[in-house]
Amino acid sequence: MHLGNIFQPKNNRVKQTDVPKTNGTVSAGEKNYRVMNEIRNMAPGQTVQGEVVGKDGNTVQIALDPETVLTARLERDFNIALGQSMSFEVKASSSSLLSLTPLYANMANEATIQKALAAAGLSDSLDNMKMVAAMMKEGMPIDRDSIAFVNRQLVDFPVANPLSIIQMIRLGLPITEENLEQFALYKNYEHQIIQSAAQIMEEIPQTFAALLAEGRDAEAVSFYEQIIKAFIGSEAAGTEESAAGNPQGGIPGDIVKEGEIPGETSEIPGRETVSGDKGQNPAAPAGSASVGADGIMTESTQGGENIEKPLLAKEIWQELGRMLRNLGVDEETAKQISNGNLSPKAVLTQIGELLGGQPHVIQEGFQESVKEFLGSRAFSNLLQSEMTGQWLIRPEDVAEKENVERLYERIREQTAKISEAFQMVGKADAAGAKSVQNLQNNVDFMNQMNHLFTYVQLPLKMAGNQAHGDLYVYTNKKSLANKDGNVSALLHLDMEHLGPMDVYVAMQKSQNKVSTNFTLRDEAALDLVAKHIHILNERLEKRGYSMNANFQLKEKNVPQTNVMREILTQNKNISVLSKTSFDMRA
Repeated sequence: MHLGNIFQPKNNRVKQTDVPKTNGTVSAGEKNYRVMNEIRNMAPGQTVQGEVVGKDGNTVQIALDPETVLTARLERDFNIALGQSMSFEVKASSSSLLSLTPLYANMANEATIQKALAAAGLSDSLDNMKMVAAMMKEGMPIDRDSIAFVNRQLVDFPVANPLSIIQMIRLGLPITEENLEQFALYKNYEHQIIQSAAQIMEEIPQTFAALLAEGRDAEAVSFYEQIIKAFIGSEAAGTEESAAGNPQGGIPGDIVKEGEIPGETSEIPGRETVSGDKGQNPAAPAGSASVGADGIMTESTQGGENIEKPLLAKEIWQELGRMLRNLGVDEETAKQISNGNLSPKAVLTQIGELLGGQPHVIQEGFQESVKEFLGSRAFSNLLQSEMTGQWLIRPEDVAEKENVERLYERIREQTAKISEAFQMVGKADAAGAKSVQNLQNNVDFMNQMNHLFTYVQLPLKMAGNQAHGDLYVYTNKKSLANKDGNVSALLHLDMEHLGPMDVYVAMQKSQNKVSTNFTLRDEAALDLVAKHIHILNERLEKRGYSMNANFQLKEKNVPQTNVMREILTQNKNISVLSKTSFDMRA
């Protein structure tokens, strides 16, 4: 029996009261026919309640009421006593017989549950019995205090899924409306920060347009001014603050060196390099950058090779330069913008200074130009580019936990400022504001989880693309107490081209041995990873590890890996991995 289906709405049970009422007298035969017709249409997961009046092997007769007896097939020959009132879960239905399983058959004796409820001073109602059964399934104690505590939470949060409340209590997570919502999102694999960020980026321009449509032009401009301030005042991940511009044509310091690892080449699977025959300078000094004819920015590494960096398309830079020139930006700076020689953050800084240095009630022509610019595709792309850059982290930066901490500190600070911007213009209930609140709740929930488990969500910036990552280190009290024990981890990645990838890692600490198991969705993705696995092996060897790698295809019809499910199905005695470190730098 799966407890995921145990908490069904009460109207899923077949009772006499479910029979449609008609005017006039309804014969017992007609009523029985209607009830049996409803039963034949029952879906798996629904429940049937009645008295067991007959049993022959795995065939059982259940009296639903004095006039209606259901004959059904049990999944196996359960030990059920005649005269016992029980609830059954529908496993399968057909025109002939229902396939049922006793609701508590695989967990505990019903009498045990009733005894526990009596000790807690609660009735043996069906809902209370389901509650205790679920607690037992989750490995929780069913003493008086535990049952009373769980019951209070169910009463305080009547709309919430009871099983979710029980699971959160077992895991040690605080029960709040926000946490219950996030827990459900994590269980349904709807927790990705990347998705929330994308929603916010789409909804901010929509809010600006809505304000204009309402005739609130000045407030619309102020709204974007506050949004810009949230991002130009924060340092991008793994980068340095930049100047507003560079008249020499160089790239400010906040241009990200995609994929470069100090002391190593940038030969990483999936990353493209650009040679000098595409118009780039093969002898360019390390750290320099240039823009090709296609508007793609490239940067030279220590080895002199150029790494392709699709920041913004050439036409976007040109549109930005043209429109900002019309708004009063000096000719040299406008030229640098048009050529793509300034970073998105540097250009946003220019825009922020322009908006902040001018009163919003000014000459009509200028105001119309400002509204046109802020509503343009070029500006929207520019803002989204910087938001993406600051809300993602490069894989190599994950090596230092401080970088991950700064990422989430930055997201928390910036979402707070964005939320204030929505409130300032009276749009606290807008879709964008709700998306911001959801992202804030997500980060807070993850922070609470991290106090109990070694888990972190990784919104990754990879070779011009985005990838969602979940990193979870399995914890076990016994292995942690043993210095020679193993440490294992799961890294789940959702990538644009390779698709979902699971990397199970086990490290034998005493021998510095690492075993990896890569699971991918198709042969092409598997072959690509296998072809480049030597790079990972070489890097691990430099750090004193030896690696054994295995590859396999994900089986069809197997659900997508869900880290919350991994946490829930892990050993019930959850422990915090506080002193054991896992070297992820390679």
